[in-house]
Amino acid sequence: MNEEALAALASEPVITRSLPESSVSVDRVREAGWTFDDLWLPVVTLDREALDHNLTRFAAWVASQGADTAPHGKTTMAPQLWNEQIRHGSWGITVANVQQARVAHAFGVKNVLIANEVAEPAHIAWLGAQLGPDFCPYVLVDSVTVIETLEAHLGDARLNVLVEIGVPGARTGTRTVDEAVALAQRVHASPVLTLSGIEAYEGVFSPNRGDDSPQRARAWLDHLVGIAVACDSAQLFGGEEIVLTAGGSSYPDLVLDALAAKPSLSLPVRSLIRSGGYVTHDDLMMERSSPLRAEATDDPLRPALTGWARIISNPEPGLAFASIGKRDVPYDVDLPIVRALWRDGVRVPLSGSVVVTKLNDQHAFIADSGDGDRRVRIGDVVELGLSHPCTAFDKWNLIPVIDAERNVIDAVRTLF
Repeated sequence: MNEEALAALASEPVITRSLPESSVSVDRVREAGWTFDDLWLPVVTLDREALDHNLTRFAAWVASQGADTAPHGKTTMAPQLWNEQIRHGSWGITVANVQQARVAHAFGVKNVLIANEVAEPAHIAWLGAQLGPDFCPYVLVDSVTVIETLEAHLGDARLNVLVEIGVPGARTGTRTVDEAVALAQRVHASPVLTLSGIEAYEGVFSPNRGDDSPQRARAWLDHLVGIAVACDSAQLFGGEEIVLTAGGSSYPDLVLDALAAKPSLSLPVRSLIRSGGYVTHDDLMMERSSPLRAEATDDPLRPALTGWARIISNPEPGLAFASIGKRDVPYDVDLPIVRALWRDGVRVPLSGSVVVTKLNDQHAFIADSGDGDRRVRIGDVVELGLSHPCTAFDKWNLIPVIDAERNVIDAVRTLF
């Protein structure tokens, strides 16, 4: 990545709502010597130790099975974290659209997989103008119309294309094997497109490992390999390698199994896992579904995101309010859980007696069935475990990073 661009990002002050200074840069946070007690609540923080563990653990797990990673950058939209992922061996970064690809390009990411169809003329023209040895984007196609739109606006540039396979009734992607192969033939015939591989996203299946979703995802992933074999037999792939890619954060193990079972093809194969949520994991959504969750391995991923808020009201028995809400923490999949409360600098773990039942924009409704020291009081700070990293990062433009002693040692800038 571009070290100068990263340094410029770190030096630029931004208006924040959780740091002691209103306008502050990453560099200022690194040198300030602040501790957790200096932060303005509510706040979401990142745990440095958990981040380091997750980066190392996931990279080693994927590499041990002969695959590479191109983690979803949309999870964090944080070039600092993209840089750490690439330093841990990631082949590139996956994004959801050309706007995000433009951010990746600005920070010197070479391999950018746009895991979506691109049909906006201005976006296509921009890609065509940027293509070169230092910027190698890949886009998806699932129709002849999208192919024709790319051809009409790319100019003389040559763009890498992956045929996307999908699930009936779900998201984008071709619906049958025959449709995918026919589309691959059309890409092969294009004067400006190169068929570089096949893409799938098994995240459309429920992340519930307790029902038949894993079996359905596994069966569907067999199509990914089958289509690649058919396209290779017809000599439709161009370039020097074949990219086969899938892998949300719920079923990357199933993707690895499917890709490991592929037969030999005529070109080298790059198997790419695109999971993005691993970098922070979480307490609920990721922890239920990840193959590296606590119940599935002795060395699990660890939650690196934490919400913090103060109890500001206790208007009736059993009901309290914390100073945190929908503007601060994710709520689209699960409400936050209360891990513990902090009182006079002492952490008091909780075991379900204090529960977030509802969020307003700036308030969390707290049902409190505890007693004695485990009953919340006005002035207590609640430590919240979160669910779904993607909708946590987008709420904060600068996220403090804390160490094991709760020193504020860094900050992560997001660019949503």
